[in-house]
Amino acid sequence: SPDTSRILIKRGEIAPFYWADGNLPELVCARPNEDGFKWSGGFDLCTLGMLPLRLRLLDSVNDNSILSSLRVNVEIQPGTGGIGTMISLRDEDPSGEGSLFRIENHSPFQVYYSQDGILANPTSSERDFSKSCDVINPGGRTSYSLDVPWRQGKYEDRSPASHQDLLLVRCALAPLGTREGAESTKVICFDRVGEVIRLSPSKLSTTLGSFVAAELLGVRVLGLVATDGPTRVLRFILMQKEVTPSSVIGNAMRETIYPVPSFISTESSSIPQDEQSRHERVLSAASETSRLLNTGRILNEFAATREAFFGIGGCKSSGQYEQRKCSYGVGDEFSCKLVFSGFIFSIIDSSPSELAVLSLHDIEAFASWNTLGKDYAKTKLTVGWIQLDNHCPNAPYPVAFSPSRGKNFDGNDIHGKPFSLKIPFLEVQVDVAPRHRTGIRVLSAAVIMRNLSIFLDLAFIMRVQRFLLGVQDNLIGAIGGTNWNFIDSQEVWEHPDIEGLIRQKIARGKDIGMKTIFIQRLSIMPCSVRLSVAPVRTLTKYQEQFEGKESSAIHAAVRKGDLLVGEGSGVIGVKLGSKNRTALAVVRGMMKSILVDALLRCDGASLNFEGVALWNHLSNKEQLTTYLGAHYLASLISNVPALLGSLAAFGNPVGLIRDLGDGMSDFVNEPMKGFKKSIQEMDPSFVMSGVARGTGSLARHTLGGVADSAAMLTETAAKNMAVLTLDRKYAQRRDRVMRLKNNRTRADFVGGFESGLLKLVHGILEGVTGVVSKPIRGAERNGVEGFAKGVGKGLLGLLVKPVIGATDAITDTLIGVKESVDGMNPQHDIETLQTQVRPRRALYGVDRAIRNYRLDDATAATIQARSRLGGEEYLSHVDMTQNVALMSVRKLLIFSGNGEEVLLLPYKMITKVETHEGADRYSVKIYLKEPKPDGTDYEEVMCPNLEIADLLQKELSNVLS
Repeated sequence: SPDTSRILIKRGEIAPFYWADGNLPELVCARPNEDGFKWSGGFDLCTLGMLPLRLRLLDSVNDNSILSSLRVNVEIQPGTGGIGTMISLRDEDPSGEGSLFRIENHSPFQVYYSQDGILANPTSSERDFSKSCDVINPGGRTSYSLDVPWRQGKYEDRSPASHQDLLLVRCALAPLGTREGAESTKVICFDRVGEVIRLSPSKLSTTLGSFVAAELLGVRVLGLVATDGPTRVLRFILMQKEVTPSSVIGNAMRETIYPVPSFISTESSSIPQDEQSRHERVLSAASETSRLLNTGRILNEFAATREAFFGIGGCKSSGQYEQRKCSYGVGDEFSCKLVFSGFIFSIIDSSPSELAVLSLHDIEAFASWNTLGKDYAKTKLTVGWIQLDNHCPNAPYPVAFSPSRGKNFDGNDIHGKPFSLKIPFLEVQVDVAPRHRTGIRVLSAAVIMRNLSIFLDLAFIMRVQRFLLGVQDNLIGAIGGTNWNFIDSQEVWEHPDIEGLIRQKIARGKDIGMKTIFIQRLSIMPCSVRLSVAPVRTLTKYQEQFEGKESSAIHAAVRKGDLLVGEGSGVIGVKLGSKNRTALAVVRGMMKSILVDALLRCDGASLNFEGVALWNHLSNKEQLTTYLGAHYLASLISNVPALLGSLAAFGNPVGLIRDLGDGMSDFVNEPMKGFKKSIQEMDPSFVMSGVARGTGSLARHTLGGVADSAAMLTETAAKNMAVLTLDRKYAQRRDRVMRLKNNRTRADFVGGFESGLLKLVHGILEGVTGVVSKPIRGAERNGVEGFAKGVGKGLLGLLVKPVIGATDAITDTLIGVKESVDGMNPQHDIETLQTQVRPRRALYGVDRAIRNYRLDDATAATIQARSRLGGEEYLSHVDMTQNVALMSVRKLLIFSGNGEEVLLLPYKMITKVETHEGADRYSVKIYLKEPKPDGTDYEEVMCPNLEIADLLQKELSNVLS
């Protein structure tokens, strides 16, 4: 655009930026507000991070030795939600101290360099080749920056140049446009630390002559990319190399090449003054190199590489920086490696009851550091497996979070884990450089996380959120501070000064010097998340008693759809104890329940999150957090279509398409695999087997996918019709019946048809009996008004409940079809076969005391929760080999080996307990306060041996006392 559209920004100022012409490429150029400077190359505002811009003088200015560079930092503006971009400009030290890139020349030769790909046209009539490149003199150091920070080919339907391509540098020992420069040119990339090039002084034979060039065959100018804090340094140093016959022959052939191409400059009788000066410098450098070579002061390649990389010896900093030499030693090196088989964390709320269990398996942590901070401090953490178990009662998914198992996983071993230390689920590596003299901390980080699966229900989310809020309250009480902002804060704030806050945010990050973290490289690999959300199941009467009033109210409120978004405590709240007292409230409650169920039920939604890659990024904690948050928020938004397409209310069309795609892929690939193996084995049977497998897979995926989608639609319709009956107890009874596909005992077409037929009969009976029972129950509670409401509910149930039964019959039949088809595939639905790490923790006594975890107590408490003692607190148990005695705080229950209840006694009916020993017969007699109908006043419990009998007697005596 014309200069009239430029924006003048003084030092320390902030100005908004707008595009002057939308038809031009969206690149920005910069230059100092001084006469004699050209505009820099254009850079892209959409590429976050830092890059250096070369600022050059106009051609009319003769002093071409004045070179400047400008550091540009493109970053996300804090507090804008990732939509605000801020550009910071700062000039760099011409000597390269603290700059992004620096070139140091510790050799006696001049080194000419230029950004790769922008050389002047060699066929041009311009004969001043010094203007086509820059030069660094012996002993010099200068900042390096880009003439072209963005390839113009982007606007010609070509891919833009990568970060590595832009950092390619052409280096030579003569001007790049001359013959000697072309022959000695090598290309190196600033982005790759440790990369080397070797420039040969013997190729300057035109200037040196064949005799001197032959003496320098064993010398090279080594160029190596190293680091100095946040600065990448390209250092040049002399090195000695073995002379080979090919080098001698190459030099001899170089002298015989004739004629020289017209576009390459050659020696002539009229040598320009600056060219003559360059010849003198080359001769002087050759003389110094020859002296060093003869005195043995030129290092071999290994030693020269070491000095160039660490900046020691011949590569020491000169001038004011030489005073910073350390007088102490290299320091001690330490390393630490910790390997753990695993950790288990139990999450217990204030009831108390165990909500969840977080387990980490195969953990390895490694760290290495230097006591004096002279080398990188490296840390690495690997986690082989991570799993979060949902221990809420009646949870639709027992496992809430775990890594995804691959298609090649053996479905017969559901307890096996496909990840380990060799192939970990999570890898985190952070390398921190020694603190630089500028005070900036330099680090490189990489995060690799494999695909994972998340299975949730809203009640679990609400109870975990309630637990976190409780932890938060305890922290507030422990810290005693009041200047904390928490997610459940109900404090009323005044209207903020938005404009002032924005100015404050911008001013806080306007100076590049205020940044404290320089990210050499941050890599976060992409990952995929499989998300499934199921509706909340109703708690039984005993479960409600055990979980407590508040937890039971959360389950009931979630089922009703009484959600509060942005209100109350937490991100999502619930309205506890609400009742619909008017007709409008009833209708609103019904619609809310249907809507919440439709939006919060999805099956296997695949969410893909893109990776993160940052290079040379100067930032701070707040800006880095804002950038990562904006990145993953954008990835989440891009997954909204897939999430909507996986809703059960729509029949999971994305899952249906995925099944059809898998079937079609197998239909094509399996015959090809069979054909290849037939050619190898010379047996045509493999082709037929491949065709059969492919055809079977296509039929299986097609029929199973269609049946599953249809079952989701009919199930959603039946559940919503159950809400329309206005009979909450009927909906709860229906909800407690396990869905067929979760019952692995007989999940086939016959089982589905039988289950559907029973539900059809049940729906008809519910509708017919409700016509009579509802009016009677309503009259008993509210008289005439209750009788009228009961008649309405009964008639409504008579119409709707048989339809619900028919819909459930269709659903179970379709599920049976899908399970029958998928039963042929051993890899089917491996994710849902995952089991919990351990049973739910047992809490002891009326006070629910927390003790060390014991597997036998946890198993006994789980059995008790499913029996008639389900609403009581667990106390103890005794394993009697054939039977099991469960002791709650009020009753004794004895189960037989086949799960039948043998004896149930309240403690208040027991007077004493005694052990009896007979001939090969041991028992425990429990004496009762009142005799039984047969006249006896005791219950006798048989035991297999005296030890178990004594144990049972002791436990019962302790309970009675």
